[in-house]
Amino acid sequence: MPVVALTALAFAHLFDLTSFLVMTGRHGMQAEANPVVVAIVQDFGLPGVTLAKIASVVILALAVFALSKRRRNVAMVVLMLGICAGVLGGISNIAST
Repeated sequence: MPVVALTALAFAHLFDLTSFLVMTGRHGMQAEANPVVVAIVQDFGLPGVTLAKIASVVILALAVFALSKRRRNVAMVVLMLGICAGVLGGISNIAST
């Protein structure tokens, strides 16, 4: 599994998290459309969202690693979907600001 692809996954989700922080800083939590994220913020605050984001990236990376042993093509598709999810999340946050 290429290190560059995993780095891209991490940066895509860092972009999503950073843009989320900017968006909610400007417009408050009412700007967030994901009810799961809103619930995490209400229960655990911003550190909870950060830990959830880190955990999701780690879990996805581990799943891709496990898949890559037998199903490399499937692993790469899952990895690309994870990268796209982070980038699209960041873009939607920017669009809301």
